[in-house]
Amino acid sequence: MKNRYIILFAFCICLFVIHFVQAQNSISYYVSVKGKDTNPGTKAKPFKTIEKINGIHLKPGSFVFLEGGASFSGTLILNSDESGTKENPILISSYGKGIAQINGNLKEAILIKSNYLTIKNINVKGAGRKDGNTTNGIFVESANGVIIEKVITEGFQKSGIELNNCRNSQILKVYAKDNGFCGICVSGTRAKSRNILIKDCKADNNAGDPTNLTNHSGNGILVGCSDSVLIDHCTATNNGWDMPRKGNGPVGIWAYESDHVIIQYCIAYGNKTQEGASDGGGFDLDGGMTNSMIQYCLSYDNQGSGYGLFQYWGASKWVNNAVRYCISVNDGQKTSGAAGFLIWNSSTDSTDLSKGQVYNNFVYNDVVPAVRFDAQSKNSKFIFSNNIFIGKDEVVSGPTSGETFLGNIWWNVKGNTIKFRGYDNLADWANATGQEKLEGKIRGAQIDPLLKGPFITHIIDPYQLNSLAGFKLQNDSPVIDLGIDIKALYNIVNAPNDFYGNPSLIGSATEPGIHELK
Repeated sequence: MKNRYIILFAFCICLFVIHFVQAQNSISYYVSVKGKDTNPGTKAKPFKTIEKINGIHLKPGSFVFLEGGASFSGTLILNSDESGTKENPILISSYGKGIAQINGNLKEAILIKSNYLTIKNINVKGAGRKDGNTTNGIFVESANGVIIEKVITEGFQKSGIELNNCRNSQILKVYAKDNGFCGICVSGTRAKSRNILIKDCKADNNAGDPTNLTNHSGNGILVGCSDSVLIDHCTATNNGWDMPRKGNGPVGIWAYESDHVIIQYCIAYGNKTQEGASDGGGFDLDGGMTNSMIQYCLSYDNQGSGYGLFQYWGASKWVNNAVRYCISVNDGQKTSGAAGFLIWNSSTDSTDLSKGQVYNNFVYNDVVPAVRFDAQSKNSKFIFSNNIFIGKDEVVSGPTSGETFLGNIWWNVKGNTIKFRGYDNLADWANATGQEKLEGKIRGAQIDPLLKGPFITHIIDPYQLNSLAGFKLQNDSPVIDLGIDIKALYNIVNAPNDFYGNPSLIGSATEPGIHELK
């Protein structure tokens, strides 16, 4: 028994020593506009400039505090040889009243190559995307364990924040506005960015890069060449309106050439593109996407399509991606060829765009088709099931190739009629093409689903998505139990919950649309 107490006592001593050593290594530096760079950098006698911090070799556990409410000119640079550790990260933050700002003017505000670093409660500003700045606001390269939290980034020609080839990093509660190419961008090369979380962020009015005349710009949140990225409870609005070219355009929230990307509980609304250009939509799983998903999202009043499923020429194969329990209302306000859901494949090979799953979504559109297949849209093994599509004129349009529609509910905007790829009604379309038929029986329905209504979408807080009660089924809805069993037919495992958080019926028929009534 005595030996046990001796071991316990020794263990406690070790813990004390470890914490003491860590405390000794945790050096705090303070920077104030009233300070002097000849000071020791204490709170009582702070440094004055960012350049002074750049000249200090930061160690694990170092804290740098900038005076709240003050603005500091220059670029804060953190190199790879001054990294924190998982247990003792480096922290850059504000102290006192308000939030400190780093003004990069014509250059970056913060350049990061170090690991295990947290930037929190620090705002960054550039001279403006058309006023001389040519950079990103915060650029993080080949870093591990970086957290950027509660930051406003504005006035940079490229992206407000870009993570390039980073791992195990987080962007939290960031407001990216008035930048050029993108609000928040995650990018990679062959190394790829991996295990990235983007949560509770806003990307507003990132209008376009005036120097980019060969490709898209003006995106809200963009992920490219990455693996395992979660975009959660974010918003994107009024982006892309000043892209300086005609051609492929920006999107509110989207990804390309990436694997295992999930976009969920997000809102994209009022996004734009250049007059006569493409895109300007809400969400997009673009070329080379694999094993990825958009779920529980809201898209409305975008100039382009609500949800794009796209494959550009030269991209890796697009395969096994899904959109489920999402809403699109009156998207496609301006862009030619837009729709609630738009499918496009610039390749002539249908296997380049395959195994898409679009189920339990709701689309209302009185401007453009609910579903449109572009003139170039060859696909294979695409499944559209248990959706509710409400529109006018051609509710589904474009050429057919490898897609299957089964178990969907189709209805018309009040006072209008709908057609199905030129057919006057669902029965004619089904009997002529086999769409919406299973074992000789029509399983879709052209019927009023009796939703509670009205279809009001004008919310901007992702945490209020479940307040959209107008998209719920009435108790006497005729579409109850009309959904098909997608697991039995297509081996698609349904989501655990509907749009409102109610348990869905996994492995059996669900209600069509986003609301599981039972």
